[in-house]
This record gives sequence, structure tokens and C-alpha cells, in this order.
Amino acid sequence: MPLPLYSVKILDPARFATSAFAPIFLGIIAITLLLNPLAAAAQSSVVYTVSDVEVDETAESAAAARDIALQKGQANAFQRLIDRIVPIADRSKVPDIQVPQLLQLVSGIEVSDEKTSPVRYLANLTVRFNATAVRTKLRNAGIRFAETTSKPLIVLPIYSVQATLQLWDTGNLWLNAWRGLPQSDGLINLIIPKGETADIAEISPEQAIGGNDDQIHSIAQRYGADGALLTVATVTQAQGEKIIEVSTSRLGPGGSDRTSVQSFTSNKETTIQGILTSAANNLRREIEETWKLDNLLHFDDHRELLAEADLRGLPDLISLQKKLEQISLVQKAELVRLSLKSVLFRLRYLGDPGQLRLALAQRDMALTQGSVYWKLQPTRQ
Repeated sequence: MPLPLYSVKILDPARFATSAFAPIFLGIIAITLLLNPLAAAAQSSVVYTVSDVEVDETAESAAAARDIALQKGQANAFQRLIDRIVPIADRSKVPDIQVPQLLQLVSGIEVSDEKTSPVRYLANLTVRFNATAVRTKLRNAGIRFAETTSKPLIVLPIYSVQATLQLWDTGNLWLNAWRGLPQSDGLINLIIPKGETADIAEISPEQAIGGNDDQIHSIAQRYGADGALLTVATVTQAQGEKIIEVSTSRLGPGGSDRTSVQSFTSNKETTIQGILTSAANNLRREIEETWKLDNLLHFDDHRELLAEADLRGLPDLISLQKKLEQISLVQKAELVRLSLKSVLFRLRYLGDPGQLRLALAQRDMALTQGSVYWKLQPTRQ
């Protein structure tokens, strides 16, 4: 298949003609745009790759056990992919996938940590799915799905009991509940802090509840996160029962735009730690589900806008192009106008501008309405 060609309107052609930098600049631009489909495919493969699929099968021979393990491993990986990108309400619509159909959806498998005996096979698989094939399968079945990954968030679990606030204390049952959760491979990466000396010095429970921007930014940055998920579990007692209220909100860039409050009641059959662990699991699932619903791909809603970005040189243009390639909502980024100081793109995308802004924010770009064109600006230099 031939690669697409792009027409570019150059402002101030005399300047480009006399600049020694211009031929190199335009040449690399052409290469960057020509590679766009390949780069976009590489990005989508991240979402459609499922790692750490453990298999352990026994059969009449190691070879037979291996065949069974690889089939089951691919099926398990596909279910994890569905859980990752499809909302809970749509999962019942996913048709049963038979082995021949599954093989058409898988583009590759990596096997590690193989162990065998005469009748047993154990291994760890990484399964890569063909994004185009999976998308087609889901769309044909009328199943909604999302592909936008969120920036990591650090979780700050505060335990409020008997008028005290605990964050880094060993007795913080709410922090212990989060640490005990199995690893999730959803579209949101929630980081649980280690509670080391640096963490204790960085932020106190009072500062976290107070929304201290400097401390929150500092600890989030140290863990490679973009912000924090503040979740406070408050334990009270009424009529012999312990009531646990959990309040959760996001802190950091963009502020706290959404807060959830949940209540749980303990009884003689359940321990507080057990309830908190269940609450943490439910809360994480709710956060992942909300993110998916906010970022569903609306294939029946095609829009476009003109967005202008300032340039300080070739690195800015290459960086901008790469970030646009990483956004599933953006179907095409057409270069309309180019100068040494700015670039104008026609962005064809799915959904509404709010969704596009959210997706761009995950790639450190802000989209704002300008007087003539939309404005694309980096949020980090």
C-alpha cells in the first residue's frame, strides 16, 4: 500500500528559500508525515498488548500441554483486553470467540520463563493483538470501547479513626487495603506509594486533605505520576455497627473535578480490613469504568477543527506530530500551513471537543479556543 502524500502551504517562501535550514527542516517534516501510519500503529499496540499471562497445563505430554496452554493463554489475554477497553455494560455483548477466530485477532506471542516436565508446561506469555481486527470485531457487534490511556496517578489513602488521621502509619488499614490489591492492567495506572522516609517527609495527611499543591506535585513527580487520587476512609460507630465512609477525589493538574462518596457497614462476620479491601477493589473498578465511559470512541460522530501551535524549531514539530499520533480519537492530522514559527493542523477526530481536550491532556497538550483557530500548547516544556 503506498504511503499517503501531504500538501503543505509554506508561509514566507522567500525566507525558506534563502534559509540554509529550510531544506533540512522540510525534508525531515516530509519523512515524519510519511511515517505517521506506522507510528500510530505502534502506539495502538501498547493498548492491545497483554503481558504477564501465566499458563500452567498438564496433559499426556509436554507438547500437548504446551498447545493447550497457548490456546488458553490467548483466550485469557483476550478476556483481559476486553476488561481493559470495554465498559461493564457492554461485555455481555462480546460474542464467544472460537480458537480459529482468536488466532485471527492475535498478531504475536512472546514466551518467557518456560518450564516443562514429561506431562506439564508452565510459562509466562505476552500476547499482542491486531488492533484493527479487534476494533472491527467489536464495532460489528455494536460494542463500545475506549483506548485512551490516562497518565499515572499516585494514590494517597488516608485512614480517619478516633479523631486521628493516618497516612504512612503501619496501622493504616486503608493503605494496607490498596497495597493488597492484585495488579491491574486497565487504562489508568494507579501507583501505591511505598511509605518510605522520603514519602513521610514529603507530605502529611493534613497537607493531603488540605490539597497542598506543592507537596502533592512533589510526591507525584517523584513517582512519575501526574497527580494524586486522595481517598479518605472514615470509621464511625453507631448502634454497635462500624460504618466506613469513603470519599475520593483527584488532586493536581485540573483540580478536583469529581468526588465520589461511598458507605459500607461492618458486621460480626466481616472484619474492617476485609471491608476496606473490598471497598478499595470496588473503588478502583469504578475509577477505571468512569475513565472508559468518558473516553469511548464514537465512530458515528466525526468532527474536525483547525488548531494552531507555536514552533521554536524542528524538535517542536516532531514532538507535536508524535503526540498527535498517539491519540486514538484523532483520525487524521493534516498539515494546512507551516512557517518557522507556527503550524496549523486540520484535526479530524471522533467525539466532542471535550473528549479531545482530555485525550490531548494525557499527552501534555492543552487545547483552547482562540479568536480564529483552536490553540495547541504544551503543558510541559
